[in-house]
Amino acid sequence: MTPSLGLAELLAGDGAVITSELVPPRGADAVAVRQQVAELEWADAVNVTDLPQARVRMSSLAACALAVQAGARPILQMTCRDRNRLALAADAIGAAALGVEAVLPLYGDPVPEDSPAAEIRDVDTPALVALLGELAQGRTPDGLELDVPARLLVGGAASPGKTDVANLQAKVDAGATFIQTQIVLDADAFAAWLEPVVAAGITERAALLVGIAIPRSAAFAARVQGFGALVAPDVAERAEAGDGLAVAREIVERVLALPGVRGLHLMPLGAAPGDLAGLAQHARGVVAA
Repeated sequence: MTPSLGLAELLAGDGAVITSELVPPRGADAVAVRQQVAELEWADAVNVTDLPQARVRMSSLAACALAVQAGARPILQMTCRDRNRLALAADAIGAAALGVEAVLPLYGDPVPEDSPAAEIRDVDTPALVALLGELAQGRTPDGLELDVPARLLVGGAASPGKTDVANLQAKVDAGATFIQTQIVLDADAFAAWLEPVVAAGITERAALLVGIAIPRSAAFAARVQGFGALVAPDVAERAEAGDGLAVAREIVERVLALPGVRGLHLMPLGAAPGDLAGLAQHARGVVAA
């Protein structure tokens, strides 16, 4: 990581921007956060997830604070599921004070039926983006003025093949400066989805980072396809044969050659740290060549 440069500067630069994902531990374990930061030192920034699958873990904000201390550049994920607009605003203000540069607003996974928790959803994702914009202007949701505005880069999520141009246009119009996509393991399908996105000028206004994971088995390919990934027909067979890293490298090469792609969002999902680091190095070599 290069924390001496701001994320906005990196996104506006020339090299491939590569982000990854840090999942807070299920427990009060600061060492586990620092260990993930060390394993992801090759990433320009790391998304810190916010109670994925609606299960209790260390808070994203606390993990972001630990990540900053460890020398990382965290992106705070904020879901609309668990907090009302006042709590969301308070967390965003706190994140800015801690040195967090960016926020990724998300709708959030539904609370499982066996959970004792209730969903809040006081605001939806567009409203949370608007709330963050108000904080940057120094205004709180309850009409008060901030002594120091909370200025944060705002990101957006996209599922290639499902998220349409109008949806992306609305996110960028609302203030999103970077877009991270769901996992792409089908370069042809991704290219078809990307063409109208580029034609609409969206990638000129927001940096597009393509989600990539290393498929480790046929079961892995089926699982990620189930939650919205683009997966080519031959990926499961190749992954089962132990060719998953080669698949990921090929996808990286193809998507980075497409117009409008600014970089990658490499998702660990159980991959060996060395494989991910090598994939990031390969990606940077592709762009530099």
